[in-house]
Amino acid sequence: MTAIDLFQQLEDQYAMRLPFVAYKKPGKKNVNVIFQKDARLHEATTFEESGFIFAPFEKGKKRVLIPGKPLEAAFDFNEVFTDDCNDHLSKDSTDFKQDLATLEEEKQKHISLVTKAIEEIKSSNLQKVVLSRKQTARNAKDPLYLFKALVKSYPDTFTYIFYHPEIGMWLGATPETLLSISGLRFKTMALAGTQTFLENQEVFWGKKEIEEQQLVVDDIVKNLEALHIKKLTVGERETIRAGNVLHLRSVISGIMQVGKQQLEQIVTALHPTPAVCGLPRDNAASFIKHNEGYDREFYTGFLGELNVEEENYRSQNRRNTENLAYKSIKKSTNLYVNLRCMQCVEKQVHIYMGGGITRDSVTKDEWEETVAKAQTMLRVLLKS
Repeated sequence: MTAIDLFQQLEDQYAMRLPFVAYKKPGKKNVNVIFQKDARLHEATTFEESGFIFAPFEKGKKRVLIPGKPLEAAFDFNEVFTDDCNDHLSKDSTDFKQDLATLEEEKQKHISLVTKAIEEIKSSNLQKVVLSRKQTARNAKDPLYLFKALVKSYPDTFTYIFYHPEIGMWLGATPETLLSISGLRFKTMALAGTQTFLENQEVFWGKKEIEEQQLVVDDIVKNLEALHIKKLTVGERETIRAGNVLHLRSVISGIMQVGKQQLEQIVTALHPTPAVCGLPRDNAASFIKHNEGYDREFYTGFLGELNVEEENYRSQNRRNTENLAYKSIKKSTNLYVNLRCMQCVEKQVHIYMGGGITRDSVTKDEWEETVAKAQTMLRVLLKS
């Protein structure tokens, strides 16, 4: 399937109001897509299903599934970014509007919320809570165009466009892996700490960011150890870039037990991570529910391939015979945390962003962090 064929089919599917998902994995060149033939709302209830899962932040709510095996298409920028497409972008780039008065009101609201969280942390056993906000603006760009722009702008993230008539249209470019499984081997990551990327400037991390990231590492390890994971290993802390921001990351890996259906257990142990909820998890989730002031829906939930079959080929040499190719099929799961995302609602977009609050947080800095994270989506919306 060519890129032109892919996007024509996506347009047709969207026009018929039928579910679909298209996505590109970090660093890959091809785009994967699943088209659903009817408008039924499928759910992932056992984690034994196969397809693309789209799960909300809050536990207990429906985990949506688009079932099926992904098709693959080469993503050729020269094909999908035509002169007509560029002209269209130039014409409607002024249609994106931000209400500055509303933004100032949102700033004061967020600062007050952060202040309340810091006070709660200092007076209770709450160690960290991740607080977010939703910014709404007008936008006239086609969602499929925005997906193309995300793929082009953020090649090292998991970029996606997801549509279901009962769920709506979501797009994103997330830097965070929740869980990657191939066979019995799995990887996850502890991602926390944020600063703005500045060209040609040495990166320095303060005590607050390092401690915040270590809290995430410790909690993930503790939860996985309870599942008796084999060869649990924590990689070195490293700095990664996601758009115009930097994060601290540690890769955590292990091997699941043979004969154990541990996928659901591991996902339950990981989600929501301290990087999107806080610590202790139940206390942080309660604070978010009663104070954040809006429903996150699928923001800070997770999404990705669930039990998708992979074909692997290997050659085996035998004396006096030609090389023979052997094919094996195994299932893989690749889930990502739904960060740096937007929801398209008619001629509006909702952009979501947040940050981790600890006792050492500075309210103004926490606001600026959300502003920096918002640029991942705003850059695509404002690009001309």
